Amino acid sequence: MSVHPNIQDFEVFLRDTRRAKDAASNSRIIRHLLAGCPVCRVQLNQMGWEGKRLERLLTLRAGEPDATFEPHDYSRAFAGAERALAAFFAQGRMPAAPAEELWAELAVVSPEEQIQRVGADRRFANPELIHRWIDGSRVVRFENPEKVLHFAHLACLAAESCSAEETGSGERLADLRSQSWRQYGNALRVQGKLRESEAAFAWAQRYCQEGTGDPPVRAKLLAQMVSLRIFQRRFAEAVQLAEEGGRIYKEIGQIDAFASAMVQKAVASLYAGDPETAVRTLNRTIPLINPAGDPHLLLAACHNLVRCYIDLEQPEQALSIYFETKDLYREFNDSLILLRAGWQEGQLLRDLGHLQSAEASLLRARTGFAAQELRYEAALVSLDLAAVYVKLGEGEKLKEIVTTTVPIFQALGVNREALASLLQFQQLAEHGLQAFDLIRVLSSAIEQLGRSRAS
Repeated sequence: MSVHPNIQDFEVFLRDTRRAKDAASNSRIIRHLLAGCPVCRVQLNQMGWEGKRLERLLTLRAGEPDATFEPHDYSRAFAGAERALAAFFAQGRMPAAPAEELWAELAVVSPEEQIQRVGADRRFANPELIHRWIDGSRVVRFENPEKVLHFAHLACLAAESCSAEETGSGERLADLRSQSWRQYGNALRVQGKLRESEAAFAWAQRYCQEGTGDPPVRAKLLAQMVSLRIFQRRFAEAVQLAEEGGRIYKEIGQIDAFASAMVQKAVASLYAGDPETAVRTLNRTIPLINPAGDPHLLLAACHNLVRCYIDLEQPEQALSIYFETKDLYREFNDSLILLRAGWQEGQLLRDLGHLQSAEASLLRARTGFAAQELRYEAALVSLDLAAVYVKLGEGEKLKEIVTTTVPIFQALGVNREALASLLQFQQLAEHGLQAFDLIRVLSSAIEQLGRSRAS
């Protein structure tokens, strides 16, 4: 009977798998982990290290195909797993300056100067500082799209200057670069720069394939690619990516992240014209969400459940959930969340026939999106607002909204035919069916724009 590693063995193993004198102990530990040993799993959990994450890392690396691999010869698998763990736990050299000091140095100069310094001075190729920028970009994602992009840009610049000596291994360097490019791609997506976002995500994918194979790194990349695919209206791909990311999170026991992936799947299903699937997914997922741990996720789930019932032509159910959700909105000061709430409120009021109130909500949302230069959202809200004016028969207001929407469409790069259709709106205030047909044409033009920007 094989002797199980003890906690001290695991501490040495997780600290540095490369030490030659521990080779025999390391091999014994790897064998236990690959076998899914329940005793070792308990030991890891007691140490605060999620065993499933490590097991999946081992399985991915040890399970790679090898044409020279002999049946029942596990030596290559064990050697591959040990190399993967050595790369994963490798420690980089001491940085030239602490991350805190470098952060403070940049805080007193302009964003343009920050970019110049980070691009020219290798002191900023500091893995801890790069992770701070990645995390900082994520934290401000609901408040300041420009700062989201700026932090992610700094992370990419510094990560590309970083070396394997500073991260500990080439695989860890690839992980760091993948995370930086992933965040940069997501920031570009938020600003509607879909072609640039696609290119950034392509780099993130390449680096991820060269990395350690750490499951959360891949799962997070998949999650943010889901958002891009939704913006591109490639909904079937979005659903597949969400399901793949969800499987990874479920396997490693990260239930909150699994719930987030399922909310993304529901959103993609909803936009694909399948609100029934979206409702089923959301109703199964909402009980898994920890309101205190991730209130943003709970809000997103409820927000999209309202939209589902609107699309299912069940306005009473939508209204009921919306009023329950309004208390959640009051807990947030994030400008983008409040803008999206106002947008949804306007859509709901419009569909329920409260057109004057819908107009007020949609105007506020449109002004807010335009102020933050979120042109894609501003264009879509403009179409919602135009539909309200058609229902009201407000010809003058329709002409005014068309006049102010033309520059938004031009900035987005829509074709001449779409612009001509938009201008044609001015003559259709009293011709409801024709006007709504034209709205569908313009919506299709926006959808096509999303696809072409990614090509």
